[in-house]
Amino acid sequence: EDKVFVYYTDHGGPGILGVPEGAGDFIHASDLNDALVALNAKNGYKELLFYLEACESGSIFANLLKAPKVKAVTAANPTESSWGWYCPPQDTVQGKSIGSCLGDEFSVRWMEDADVADFSSETVGQQVTNVTTMTTKSHVQQYGDSTLDSEVIGHFEGSVDGRRSRGILGETGSNGAVNSRDVEVHLAYYKVLRAPTAEARKKAEAALAKLLKARAIVDARFLKIASVLAQGDATKAEEMLEGPVSELKNAKCHKETLMTAVKTCGPLSDYALRYSRLFANVCNMGMEEKEVESAVAQVCGSVVV
Repeated sequence: EDKVFVYYTDHGGPGILGVPEGAGDFIHASDLNDALVALNAKNGYKELLFYLEACESGSIFANLLKAPKVKAVTAANPTESSWGWYCPPQDTVQGKSIGSCLGDEFSVRWMEDADVADFSSETVGQQVTNVTTMTTKSHVQQYGDSTLDSEVIGHFEGSVDGRRSRGILGETGSNGAVNSRDVEVHLAYYKVLRAPTAEARKKAEAALAKLLKARAIVDARFLKIASVLAQGDATKAEEMLEGPVSELKNAKCHKETLMTAVKTCGPLSDYALRYSRLFANVCNMGMEEKEVESAVAQVCGSVVV
């Protein structure tokens, strides 16, 4: 009989979500949706509201959400990034620079709405409408059971008494907005700018250079895989690598080829999650899993790097 609220935030890519360090490689969209179906079959909830903050988060549910009585709201559509919010230089709290983004736009918006809402009267539909309007850098998406829209948010997000304070709904604007894919670079750059000594600046510059080098290696590796699959056709390889993925047409192929890439090339960094689209695109094109696995092995070899 429970009305369940799930809020999940992490990095993401087409059809996948990042996980905390030590919790595995990634969460695949098919596994998440299968888990919701299984939970429903076990009477694990009466209704379930799922808020998801991640890049390409719409791809997790687009044409994949089958569980009944579930409404999913995502920070972004299947083809775009979400955005860090209150990033440097707007990361100051009580006069101190935190050195991090203080939130993500979609998450900040729904929490700000919850701060000022009457939990006994504002509905899920009203909150989602408010958040969709206030979120300006990405396009909030909705999936699943729209009948939950008439429920009051207090049925999912807690009671009025459980809240410690009432905030003021924020204004639209950039508010230190940074594309989530580039947050780590942005933060590393600000460490250079804010270095208090010459020695600290040199260390921060070295850390930034190391980060950019690591990203360049990831870019080159997945470009090589795409080039092998495209048989040297540079235009086709670019389409495979960067072409938008509106939905996973072959979730099984996508998951299996991604797992092969992880086993052969090594774990996906937060940045590398973006290249999930390569495997989504080639699977959507109808390529055989063995063909993709062969290309991965050709580029990365048989030993994890």
